[in-house]
Amino acid sequence: MSLLPIIEAPDPILSAKARPVREDEFGPELLKHLEDMTETMYAAPGVGLAAPQVGDGRRILVADPGFEGEDGEIRRGIELVAMVNPKVTQRSKDKIKWEESCLSVPEFYQNVDRARVITVQWQDGTGAPHEKEFEEFASVVLQHELDHLEGVTLLEHTSRLKRSRYLGKRRKRAKKAAR
Repeated sequence: MSLLPIIEAPDPILSAKARPVREDEFGPELLKHLEDMTETMYAAPGVGLAAPQVGDGRRILVADPGFEGEDGEIRRGIELVAMVNPKVTQRSKDKIKWEESCLSVPEFYQNVDRARVITVQWQDGTGAPHEKEFEEFASVVLQHELDHLEGVTLLEHTSRLKRSRYLGKRRKRAKKAAR
């Protein structure tokens, strides 16, 4: 397994809609890529990662909302999902507001309204179909990653002013670092 570089806004790949994974792309190479994405997500550290965030324009994501044990420690891997060609089939009308952050939009936080419960259909790395209902934090994490597959970052959930201020600060930092 290897760590993949995480792409940051305003890179254009983050604004592009991801394409479906073709049938001929399933198998060992895709399974390895899913493992690399998972390792990258944990190392970041994050709870979700979509393929466009690592420069891959396909409809792939990994997520592990975690599970807090009785000792307060977060248990990883218990809720890990690796989704290929995910699609939301049901969304609750009941909403939940969550302060979100993003590995591709560092040092930025935004409250976002999400469906409290979603049902998702997807394939695993071998092409086998799956379907599951996700609630609360897991639902929020998956909706955030699914946004990436549609070319939507956390910046699109904020005001134009807040977005332009954030991007202006990032450009200034990049210029200073380049000197």
